Amino acid sequence: MTTASITVARPLPATRLLGTWLAMAVAMSANGVLRELLLVRALPERAAGIASALLGAVIILTITRVGLRPLRDATTSTLLGVSAALLVATVAFELAIGRWVDGMSWAELGRTYAFWRGAPWPFVLAVLGVTPFVWGRWARDVRRAES
Repeated sequence: MTTASITVARPLPATRLLGTWLAMAVAMSANGVLRELLLVRALPERAAGIASALLGAVIILTITRVGLRPLRDATTSTLLGVSAALLVATVAFELAIGRWVDGMSWAELGRTYAFWRGAPWPFVLAVLGVTPFVWGRWARDVRRAES
């Protein structure tokens, strides 16, 4: 049985990309539960959202540091493809959970993306979107500078 892969110096199997995304989905869902059960009770709502977004960014950077390690020598087009795949999967998951599990209206869901109104979620998506470049380019450049 063969698995699809993204071509890089060392292939990133689609199963690894999916596993990395699933690990983030679980960890970020736990972050959302933490926000609702603890942070919103201890902090003002806005501060709880910001704290949760910062924790989410740390979670994403930690999980992708391990999961996207094979991207160290990837081409820009590969990094863009991985970034797009992670973002599309995440937004689709968020919309599905928000709409059909939490019962949010489309307008409510839209407000979670309203960065111009201070919504922190787009910041988290931006972090997610750049992680392939962070671990594919920045980590590679740091290693070369240290050699």
